Amino acid sequence: MESQKKLTRQVWRNNRSKITFTLHPDIVKVIKSTAEEERLPMSIVADEALYAGLKALGRMD
Repeated sequence: MESQKKLTRQVWRNNRSKITFTLHPDIVKVIKSTAEEERLPMSIVADEALYAGLKALGRMD
């Protein structure tokens, strides 16, 4: 079994805009399990995952 990377926090968290949207159930499972493993709130894991994905797509610096 491949070892999983530790979540590296890169998103600044303070007063932020709120947004609501629906996620695919498989994505929710991954966010929930990662949050439990890392002992972090789901919102932090979602922020970090979204940031990493957008950065990989070249949409963020």
